[in-house]
Amino acid sequence: MSEKFNFANFFGMESDKPKNEDAKLVDNVVPLTRKDLETNRNIVVFEPINYTDVDTIAQRLLEDNAVIIKLGKLDIKSAERMVDFLNGVLFAIHGTINRLDKNIFICSPKNFKVTK
Repeated sequence: MSEKFNFANFFGMESDKPKNEDAKLVDNVVPLTRKDLETNRNIVVFEPINYTDVDTIAQRLLEDNAVIIKLGKLDIKSAERMVDFLNGVLFAIHGTINRLDKNIFICSPKNFKVTK
């Protein structure tokens, strides 16, 4: 019972093995890069010709890409429907939509910042 309690050894901060200066160091370094942090963020330009193109635009937004939309080739009703739908998508992913010109908008996910 005369053995002293070693607090550091109890928590694994010291090794029971004798220290040998001639021993080779073991390379146990783990890289801290993660694949999910490496993203390919892009800005994609779309000029839709009908409302059904909204699915492709929404998919790009869900992939964390910003999208510039030129609505010049759409009729007014389809353009309004597309902007309304994309507002819903952007609300769900915490993104934003900004008007660049009369018929040009930029939709961006939350990891993009658009400043004027």
